[in-house]
Parts: sequence; structure tokens; C-alpha cells
Amino acid sequence: MKKTAYRFRSLITASIFIITSITIFMSCEDDEKNQRPNPSIQMIETLNYVSSDTTVSVGQTFIVKVHAEYNGYDKLTNFIAKLNGENYLDLGLYAESYDREVEIQKGLDDIEEWEFIIRDFEGNFASTSITITKDPNVVYGEIDEFLNVQLGAQNSTEYGSFFSFSNGNTYNLQEAYNNQEIINMAYVYDNYDSFEESVITSPGGNIDDAFTGEFGLANWETRNTIRYSRAKIDVSVNEFDSAVNDSILLVNTFGYESGGRKTKLLNPDDIYSFVCFDNRKGIFKVVSTSGTNSGSIVVDIKIQN
Repeated sequence: MKKTAYRFRSLITASIFIITSITIFMSCEDDEKNQRPNPSIQMIETLNYVSSDTTVSVGQTFIVKVHAEYNGYDKLTNFIAKLNGENYLDLGLYAESYDREVEIQKGLDDIEEWEFIIRDFEGNFASTSITITKDPNVVYGEIDEFLNVQLGAQNSTEYGSFFSFSNGNTYNLQEAYNNQEIINMAYVYDNYDSFEESVITSPGGNIDDAFTGEFGLANWETRNTIRYSRAKIDVSVNEFDSAVNDSILLVNTFGYESGGRKTKLLNPDDIYSFVCFDNRKGIFKVVSTSGTNSGSIVVDIKIQN
């Protein structure tokens, strides 16, 4: 009986020792992680980039370039750019170092506080920032207007589904295939996938299933992609109709990478903003919709000249 009790006590002692060792090991490991340095981030200083506080005219485009390095342990996982505390870009990555150019167009705010943040796998982060002040001598840019643009859905035999900002022309699928370098906007009626109904998008908007065959999007070499605001913007129909320069476009812009590739479930008087791959800003208003995948949509478009 004594031997059994002794063995039991020994087993308990050994178990306590093992548990204590594991706890100490894990605690030390956590302490080691907590003591690891943050990643680093800095702005690149050359003539081609803005790297310090400056004054910029409304509508002027400039570039900030940042370089980030990991702490030697934890890979970098997120790059975030914030404008006045609101997310402008939020990009995922997994790397030991990261370089990023951010093209910015000065908006209407008197002062814009830009913060650039790098995070790593353990949640450590570092940031750098600049202040951009508006030049008081405001000169707004000119815009192009395309009014009452009628686009047909994928099965329409009356109207083309594709539109070019270069010349204001509408194209059917075959015509668009032959002019793919200048095709910007596209219209589909989605009742074949996620039932998104009336959709304004672009050739790069993952709509291959709607336009197939010899001239289908899968066979295009150039598929220009527009990014759209992820929700309707807070602009009234009257404000849209009255816009004669790009001021309203600048107020409602966003980082190209943060936009969506489609606008969905469109109805009359819906207004969305968009950014082209060449960083031109625009907005469009839905005038009317009709039919399903053989119907059409009418939109008004305003875009930077």
C-alpha cells in the first residue's frame, strides 16, 4: 500500500513538474514575442516622390513611396493608408520587405493627414505620416459629360453593351472586341450567377460568363478595369446634374485598389463614383432600367477630362 501511495505521489510530482515546465516555456516564448521589435516603414525621398509636409493644388496628383521591413521574425501582412483617420487602402501581403507607390490626388479639404501603416503577423506595426495643405488658389479641372447613354444587356439585339470614354461610342460584343483598348464600361443583367440584376461594370469585372463565343471576353487581350465605390455615394440628383467641374468627383474619390469591380442592383437615381485604371475619377447616375438580360439601362456619366 505504501509503495502504491509513493508511486502516486511521484506521478503527481512529475506531472506538476512537466506542467510547470511547459507553462514556463510558453511564458518565455510569449515574452520573447512581446519583446520583438516592431517592423519599420519610411518614405522614400527623391525628386519623384512627396516625402514631407507640403502644399498642393486641388486636383493635383502626386506620389508617395514607402518602404517597409519586417523585424527579422514576423512577416509583414498588411499595408494600410489612411486619409484623415479613414481607411483609403488596406492591402494584404506576406513578405519580409515591401515597397509601395501610392498615387494621390489632392481633394477639397484644407488639410489632409495621410498615415501609412505596416503590420506584421503578430500584430506589431509601425507608421509614418505627412500633412498635405490645400493651395488657396483653387482651380478645378474640366470634365467630360456623356448624357443618356443607353447600354444593352448581354442578350440585347438593340443596344451595345460596351462604352468608350475616348469617343462616347457604344459597341456590341464584336465591335468591342475589335476596339478593346478603348472600351471602359460594360452593362450586364445578372440572372445567371448571384442574381445581382442590373450591373454596371467593365471588361475586367469578372463577367466572362455573360459574353462568350468567338469574341467573348475570355479571348480579349486587353480588358480595362474600372473600380467603383462599394455603395451609392451621398450626392443628390440635382448636385450631379449641376456639376460642371471635377470638384464633386474629388470629394467622392477613393483608392483604386479599394474599390469594387461592379455596381449591383441598380435603380433610377442611384449615383456611384468610379476610378479608372489610369486614375481618372468619375461618377455616374442611373436614369432608367428596363427588361432583364435582353433589356437595357440608361446612365449619365461625368468623368475628368
